[in-house]
Amino acid sequence: MNPIFILFNLFALVYIFRGVQIVWQIVRQWGLLLQEPLTRAKKWLGDQAAFFVAVPPSVALHELFHALATWLVGGQIVDFGYGGFWGYVVPVGDFTPAQNWLIAIAGTWANLLFGAGLWLALHHHRASSFRYFGLRALRFQLYFALVYYPVFTLFIPTISDWRIIYDFSATPVLSAVTAVLHITTLYLFYRADRAGWFEMAGFETVNEQAAFDTVAQQAAQNPQDRALAMQVIDGLRRGGAEHKATTELQQYLQTHPEDGDATVLLAALQAGKNNHVSAQSKANTEKALRLGIQNPRQEAIAYRLLGEYALERNQYPEAVNQFSQALTALSRNTHQADQIGLQAYLYHLRSLAYRRQGQYEQAYQDMTQAVQLSQQTEHEQQTAVYQQELHIIEQQAGRPLGSSHNPYADEDVV
Repeated sequence: MNPIFILFNLFALVYIFRGVQIVWQIVRQWGLLLQEPLTRAKKWLGDQAAFFVAVPPSVALHELFHALATWLVGGQIVDFGYGGFWGYVVPVGDFTPAQNWLIAIAGTWANLLFGAGLWLALHHHRASSFRYFGLRALRFQLYFALVYYPVFTLFIPTISDWRIIYDFSATPVLSAVTAVLHITTLYLFYRADRAGWFEMAGFETVNEQAAFDTVAQQAAQNPQDRALAMQVIDGLRRGGAEHKATTELQQYLQTHPEDGDATVLLAALQAGKNNHVSAQSKANTEKALRLGIQNPRQEAIAYRLLGEYALERNQYPEAVNQFSQALTALSRNTHQADQIGLQAYLYHLRSLAYRRQGQYEQAYQDMTQAVQLSQQTEHEQQTAVYQQELHIIEQQAGRPLGSSHNPYADEDVV
């Protein structure tokens, strides 16, 4: 057997094993997936399924379309193979260059049709988890068909689809038309991806998702309301739809360049999912504070970003100061339900800054506040993390901390 196919089969075993795991997770969580909201865990599962579950049928369809095109022009299939994430067919016949081009490109058409069909079938599904899966599956099929597979065939001599498609000496017109359509579609795909077309905002609780949906509807009905626009953009950012939030924010800043609330949101987006505050993010945060921030939550985010910037650079007293200002700003927020999670996170961050200075009593007090606030939300996983932090602080201090009746001191954390 060809060494390449041996390697492919080894990869296929790992791939299929992982695919079976994902399918089993979906089966076990089926009822939960039909319920709202679209949590981070469900989004992760959707992304995994788009790669490990949707790809095998798309590969099978890819090879079937090669075979259908072969039969259409009077050829025969003398050999075929399928390994989950890879496959092949061997056509035989007296083909013209145009017919060779048709057979070669038919597989790519299959991938594009499969992705579009899956999205069309799911984009009106009542469950956001399935709508998200359809969207991410479409994105991956576009990437596979337009980027990965064309590049892949250039380096694997036994796979010649795109070398045949772009054989300008044999099919100059067809190859040229394909190149124009390929480049155009790639450009549109890139623009759509950067604009966040393939993203959906996710939330950890039903109440958070309902609150965002309400604000989004109000913003659509009142497009001139600056505060509502900022709430929608911030909701998209917090929900993991960073590209979509950035696109809407950039459009907004074109007409409101001196808006401090919008500028701090830009800084938060520049910090990214991991909250790594770059020099550019810090500069925009400071600019936002100079411009003036009207929303207390956005002001708290600004000080939080400055605190995280200091924390990353071991400037612990400065970090404590910034997190304290963030908590003070947040105390002026009239939307109490909207602030609890952020307030808990700020206490967690300030506790971390205290702990790194060896100020364990202050660290313990702040982390206790974080636990108590987090318990008012439905974020059980986050609460468990904060409770575990209490134990870590006591271990580092080398002694019991807090009051003797503290309910978390002897609690087992799973």
